[in-house]
Amino acid sequence: MKKRSTVYQDLMTGVTHFIPFIVAGGVLISFAFLFDVKNASAATFGATNPISAWLLNIGSVAMGMMLPILSGYIAFSIADRPGLLAGMVAGLLAKDGGSGFLGAIAGGFAAGYIIKLLKHITKGLPRSFEGAKTLIIFPVIGVLITGLAMIGVNVVVNPIMTIMNNFLQNLSEGSAIVLGAVIGAMVAFDMGGPVNKVAYLFCVASLTSEAGTTVASIPMGAVGCSGMTISTSCALATILFPKKFSQQLKDSGKAALIMGMSFIAEGAIPFAIEHPKEVIPSIMTGAAVAGGLAGLFKLTLSAPIGGVFTLPLTNNIFLYLLCFVIGTLVSTFMMGALLKEHVEKEEAEA
Repeated sequence: MKKRSTVYQDLMTGVTHFIPFIVAGGVLISFAFLFDVKNASAATFGATNPISAWLLNIGSVAMGMMLPILSGYIAFSIADRPGLLAGMVAGLLAKDGGSGFLGAIAGGFAAGYIIKLLKHITKGLPRSFEGAKTLIIFPVIGVLITGLAMIGVNVVVNPIMTIMNNFLQNLSEGSAIVLGAVIGAMVAFDMGGPVNKVAYLFCVASLTSEAGTTVASIPMGAVGCSGMTISTSCALATILFPKKFSQQLKDSGKAALIMGMSFIAEGAIPFAIEHPKEVIPSIMTGAAVAGGLAGLFKLTLSAPIGGVFTLPLTNNIFLYLLCFVIGTLVSTFMMGALLKEHVEKEEAEA
């Protein structure tokens, strides 16, 4: 008999399906800015020429699909095919409502269990009602109830994000080192979630525009540098400390390396899910170190995204890479010190 899906398995189903969207979107957006590097000071930077505009559009579309895919496949794992629609709607509502990554996860589970409950309630109906269940009960009623649940999710998460944004605004008036360290810790904390997005959007907003030109900022330099350490350190840890990771995480490390170098924090999610007590403090510390050093050296970035493809847009490539390497090594060796050797668990017999 097949074992019942666990919360971890449901979550990982969503994660494994949405990671390719992040990789594709992040890399294409980075290339858009790279191909438009000569117009780095323009207000239309990233979309000045037709090729960059095309890449930016495709990348944005791919990135825009990641939350509905995440929540949709969490719900799919819980309730099978009928859960997919409600789950994807939950992800879109999380995106539009501002609750982001955490809202999409909560919405995916809510949608999955709502559809599962509807399946349980209607299982005694005659076979003649199968069409009604497929075309009305699961999609219409399921989406409606899921939408109501997402109102609560968005109401809870949004005020928290406003408080964090105000905190960063006040912090920006003080030390660049402290601001960079806090930004680094925040973007690593939930790896693409609401806390990450508050810090990232704060940094993007710091890219001021004067007389039609974009002015680079220190906060953007800090987030660009620290954001690369998150997934990259997880990938490096699987190479330096292979005995401390399952085969599944070793395989995830290959994608995490590409994601990290492309400024995509979500590559660390599988590691944080399996080893939260060891991985999350490690990646937060390394990212904080990288961000703090970037603030110390007054590193700036003119692109609203980090990654190796936007290196030409920082004011000091050598120091930028140095901060990234130091932060990555801090996270990597922390994981090596904190994690125990992995022991394969035998699957319980059905």
